[in-house]
Amino acid sequence: MIPKLKDGEQRVYFQSGGEWCYIWTPKDFKVAGKSPVLVHNHGARGWVKEGTADWPDTEWKAGFFKAIMENGIVIAGSHACGDHWGNPCAVKANAALLADLSDVPGLDLSRLGLMGGGLGGALVWNSVLGPYAESVKLVTVQQAVVSLFATIKEKKFRDVTLAAYGFKPDASDDEAYKIIGPSDPLPRLQKLKPGIKFPRVVIYHGAKDENIPAPTNAVPLAEALKKAGAKVELNLFSEVGHDVYGMGKEMEDKLRKFWSNL
Repeated sequence: MIPKLKDGEQRVYFQSGGEWCYIWTPKDFKVAGKSPVLVHNHGARGWVKEGTADWPDTEWKAGFFKAIMENGIVIAGSHACGDHWGNPCAVKANAALLADLSDVPGLDLSRLGLMGGGLGGALVWNSVLGPYAESVKLVTVQQAVVSLFATIKEKKFRDVTLAAYGFKPDASDDEAYKIIGPSDPLPRLQKLKPGIKFPRVVIYHGAKDENIPAPTNAVPLAEALKKAGAKVELNLFSEVGHDVYGMGKEMEDKLRKFWSNL
């Protein structure tokens, strides 16, 4: 059960779908009001535990949340099965969180957003294409994975991706991908046809990112979304690697402005 909220800023922890989750409300939150909600998906080695979470409890990460919360937005997040790489366990956890949020006074889920980075990007799209379908208004992804095929083939995160789907490192790529493939967001997005209801999207990615290369992730993501008729903005930062978070205040300002539209 989600603890009863009160007016003002607070952070509460609870379990949803068997995973630890949190809600962090802004200073102007009113139980009798209707605050928009952003569901955040953490990256690799990210976590939510009883009473603590890496993003809210890490100063430079929390700065991004605080910038977004200046718009009166409530932040929610789930541990979502840990290093999930968008697997069905994580999608189920996000679905459970959304269901529980729907019963919380003061939240307006008609103004719902999603944000994720790294492996959390895969969960963003598997949620948009699954339990969050047609209910998400805005999406932000930062240096985020969208192609599990590329992650496997490029080798850098191959073994951890396979592990998230129950495979050992000695499994062949082809055999593993037979199971992983249905959870690969990019091919699913590339098959979308114009006319479906889709969120407005902004992509922040370093052009020099060697961990999650833009040509196999951010660029084809933007192309697939545009083809489907979505409103999408691709920001490729020419001198940035796998560290758009390191942009600090510049990124905070971008997030504050984008999320003012929720």
